[in-house]
Amino acid sequence: MKNWKKGIALVVAAGLLTIAGAATALAASKTRLDTVSDLYWGDDGTTANWEKVDDAYQYEVRLYCNESQVESIKTKKDSFDMEKKMTKEGDYTFKVRALAKSNSKEFTDGYWSEESEETYVSEDFADMIKNGGSTSQLQNGGPGKKEDGQATEEKEASVVIQAKWIQEAGTGRWWYQNADGSYPKGGWWQDPANGTWYFFDDQGYMQTGWIDWNGNRYYCTASGAMAVGEYTIDGAQYRFDASGALQQ
Repeated sequence: MKNWKKGIALVVAAGLLTIAGAATALAASKTRLDTVSDLYWGDDGTTANWEKVDDAYQYEVRLYCNESQVESIKTKKDSFDMEKKMTKEGDYTFKVRALAKSNSKEFTDGYWSEESEETYVSEDFADMIKNGGSTSQLQNGGPGKKEDGQATEEKEASVVIQAKWIQEAGTGRWWYQNADGSYPKGGWWQDPANGTWYFFDDQGYMQTGWIDWNGNRYYCTASGAMAVGEYTIDGAQYRFDASGALQQ
């Protein structure tokens, strides 16, 4: 009986070895995809680019900041915009490897590439990205400004910021941020979204109530909108012309 059990065990073990050997032979028979080469940052300073690899199904990309891994993504393209991942100051690099289909009988994954050259992200740029901003164009190869003691490499970002009304925390006062990051102040300003006129003080805060301006009197409602036409204010009736000036 013992010899019979021992014989069964030997047969099973032999079968497992055969299967393992076949799997090893199959893996050895697959062609490893080429190692990705020609890594570079695009003109925007945030888009990782590389040379396509023949027969690659997709690519795995690892992003590093100051030599620590930040993100690992997969893409079927030969580029990937890393902008939204660049949320802290530092030197960024990336590396890539070509991936085969998981069930491919012909190819296996390629080796990791060498790391790319560095692109520097300034603290201001990183904060802008964290706060929902983005870039439309970067000059001189990267987003930010880096000083190394001997020379300063300028990498100025043209930033696209969403134009919007902003209420200041703590004071409740409103101001408006233009798409270029500036803000109206010291006079009248027309909202491009709806054509409504508003008045801002010299610090850029929207005003409400009576406004004396260039010899005329105006009124801004509780929402800040300039009054036009007939309005009842504190129980009294007033009329404002098309320019918003109070009619006597």
